[in-house]
Amino acid sequence: MATSLATGRMRRWEGALAWRRVRARLPLILLTLLVLIVAVIYLLPLYWMFTGSLKAQKGIMMTPPEWFPASPTLENWRNLFSIKTISPWTWFKNSVIVSLGTVAISVSMSALAGYAFAKKQFPGREFLFFLILATMMLPAQVTLVPMYLFVRKLGFYNTYIGMILPMVLYPFGVFLMRQFMQNIPNELLDAARIDGASEWGQFWSIAIPLSMPALSALTILTFFNAWNNFMWQLLMAKDYKMMTLPMGVSYLALVPIGERAVLDVGLLMAGGTFGAIPMILFFLFFQRYFVQGLMVGALKG
Repeated sequence: MATSLATGRMRRWEGALAWRRVRARLPLILLTLLVLIVAVIYLLPLYWMFTGSLKAQKGIMMTPPEWFPASPTLENWRNLFSIKTISPWTWFKNSVIVSLGTVAISVSMSALAGYAFAKKQFPGREFLFFLILATMMLPAQVTLVPMYLFVRKLGFYNTYIGMILPMVLYPFGVFLMRQFMQNIPNELLDAARIDGASEWGQFWSIAIPLSMPALSALTILTFFNAWNNFMWQLLMAKDYKMMTLPMGVSYLALVPIGERAVLDVGLLMAGGTFGAIPMILFFLFFQRYFVQGLMVGALKG
């Protein structure tokens, strides 16, 4: 009798202890479920676009929607790469040139400006930095007309330079690099200076390696902005040969099916998926630094 009572108490005690552990972990479990739900909501359009590229026109327009392709087909992808007007690979090449050119120049200028604002003393430093931050408050549409007139006067209309030049000035990039480089100990720079390092040597050998998380985050953000930029490229590209992928995908809406001017949704889905793949791969390549770079300035060391 005594043994059975002791066993019962032990089981009740173990059950109560297990329930306490569950209650202690309940906030984490609920937070994890919330994150999963939000992730699914954000991934749903990407999933719908990818599966839509594998459906026939009838399957895409079906009501209720067809969540899984009943009869997968690559016809949309064959139609995408058989457009007679121009090859999507030309759009892809243009996007790569414009995006990588923008990343190379914008990230370099942001790093140089951020280093100067963080580690150098000069008259009007705070005021100039305030002006740079103030430009972040201007909507992009406000500067479109002045930039367009300026680029046309320079003779860069319908060129890669005209597409890249206005996008290389990235105020947020300057702000990000300044916040990160402020955390670099001045003692390291002083030691390098004593060892005979030049100003460029201090920047390249110390500031840049220590700022790789911020540089990687800035590279991703700049690449995404340049790759997805539609309005400016629409103003700068005069013909099909200078189109970037976002413009090319919008052009697919005008491609007729046979003799009928019908919107080919499957073709649009295939073009959108083709344009999204490079961004996904680019993010996966730099993702290890992305979160750390975005946490810049949260902690001061």
